Amino acid sequence: MAYRKDEGRYARMIAFWSLALLLAYGCLSGLRVKLGQWMSSDAVIVDQFPLLGTLKVSTLIAIGVLVVLCFLVHVWLVRPKAADALIDTETEMRKVTWPTFSDTWAGTIAVIVTVIVLLAFLTVADFTLLNLIQLAIGGL
Repeated sequence: MAYRKDEGRYARMIAFWSLALLLAYGCLSGLRVKLGQWMSSDAVIVDQFPLLGTLKVSTLIAIGVLVVLCFLVHVWLVRPKAADALIDTETEMRKVTWPTFSDTWAGTIAVIVTVIVLLAFLTVADFTLLNLIQLAIGGL
């Protein structure tokens, strides 16, 4: 039975699937390649396998490691301390007042204009200081 099962459902799902996708990327791209290089005979089991290309022994080991790691992530996320943190996170996220699209767009335009103004100012200041230093040094 999961700890406080009906609370923080979305935060728990997002946390689990985010970690599971990160682990899948690591296992199926990094670990599978390293195992294939390390193993002397990496036999091909299925020649054409969906999403993975060829199914080899190294791929099966990487999938096994992925399954075990996903199980451990699940066990870790249902512990009271982690579950309480995720439940509290979801509770606080429900209290957030999210900006409207027009507020977000206005803020984005303000940031872009500020960056362009600062870019122009720093460019002019850089060239001015460069010319002053070259005049002071004697045009080296």
